[in-house]
Amino acid sequence: MTLRPPRRPFLLAVTLLALALRLVWNLVVHPPADHIYSDMAGYFERSTALLDAPLRKDPSAAFFPYGTHVLLALVRAVFGRENHAAPAVVFALLGASLVPLVSLLTERLVRGRISPRIAALVACFYYPWISLGGYFLSELPFTVSVTAAALFSLRLADTGRARDAFLFGTAVAIGATFRPQILLTLPLLFVVWLARRSALPRIRPAHLARALVPVLLVLAASAARFHHHTSRFGLISANGPLNYAFGRCHAVDIEARTRGYASSFGPPPMGYLAYRDKKYPDAFVRLDPALGTKLTVHGTMWNEGPFYTLARRCVATTGLVRQARYALSHVVMLWGYNIVWPDSGSDDYRRPMRRALDLHNILLLPPMLVGFAASLRRHLARHALLSAHLVALVLVAMVYFGDVRYRVPYDGIVIALAFDGITRVLGWVRSILPRTVRV
Repeated sequence: MTLRPPRRPFLLAVTLLALALRLVWNLVVHPPADHIYSDMAGYFERSTALLDAPLRKDPSAAFFPYGTHVLLALVRAVFGRENHAAPAVVFALLGASLVPLVSLLTERLVRGRISPRIAALVACFYYPWISLGGYFLSELPFTVSVTAAALFSLRLADTGRARDAFLFGTAVAIGATFRPQILLTLPLLFVVWLARRSALPRIRPAHLARALVPVLLVLAASAARFHHHTSRFGLISANGPLNYAFGRCHAVDIEARTRGYASSFGPPPMGYLAYRDKKYPDAFVRLDPALGTKLTVHGTMWNEGPFYTLARRCVATTGLVRQARYALSHVVMLWGYNIVWPDSGSDDYRRPMRRALDLHNILLLPPMLVGFAASLRRHLARHALLSAHLVALVLVAMVYFGDVRYRVPYDGIVIALAFDGITRVLGWVRSILPRTVRV
């Protein structure tokens, strides 16, 4: 496949524009320091604890993935603990980096110069990414990791260079520290490679081994960190069992309680479904709690046993049919029936986020499905490399729960596949038009 590189001055100009927009957003319009509450407060407080006592043991520190608070701690250690502008600038830089990543990813997938340029503009003005960059959350750095991993996987398929295999593995390894779900992509990509080896001749077993090196190094360090804090085996975080219980029980709130300890958590999309159920109680996508909307377990949030026990009770109570409906509704919720949090909780930001999500579902989702379907064709193995990321996202949602906020980090891949789908539809329309009309 012959690739024509886009005009780099255009890409540089759009990237600088994206950086300027995000700097204005993060430093003037929506400073992250003005929104340190809930999850953002947790990340910020854990970064402070890491700076205060890097080697302290704290089981609660292993509950969430550590990438976000380590990133914040590193920035604060370099630029000053009370310098809140510095991490805001770092998040703006991360957001701006999505412009070249998405453009280059689209260039690898779609022929011609126009699609990569338009993709760059879409990434520049994509409101969900701009908005989430104004909060100290894991979504933005995870978005960069996912998009970079997708790009390097296509570069590896096109060039067979060993360094692209290593860069792919590095992107996955870094992404896992923000959201471990990216690790599910690895076996899916391996399956794609096994099934489509003839269409991916430049990818060899040595590349796979090289890609695993940074992943295994990060997982080993993560496991050591997890054991240090909890004195038991684990990888990156301990919140998986809690999320699994939410997916199997459809509760709004789950509290963990012991003598002298009580903590509760409630995913925003479940609360949104509970609110929506009052108006549409018989809808297919609804809360439908197995044991009640508010549940309690005896233990702490970072102990997996009570949550798995609760999940088994919910599965036994509901049966497999209701559980299957849960799973299907979670997939739908990746694109609808909820609004990206934290914007969903603000009157000022809820409306623009809602409009951005509507535009995504109208302009990007349909052509993305065309591009996704194209990956089923045996010779389009490179498309399948991208689609594997979306399959992993869907599988995670089915097991745990769906949330538009959890899908947004994958939207760089959605954009690339959407432009591929648009190109295919336009080509098909052109092929069926009479020759006189085409001229």
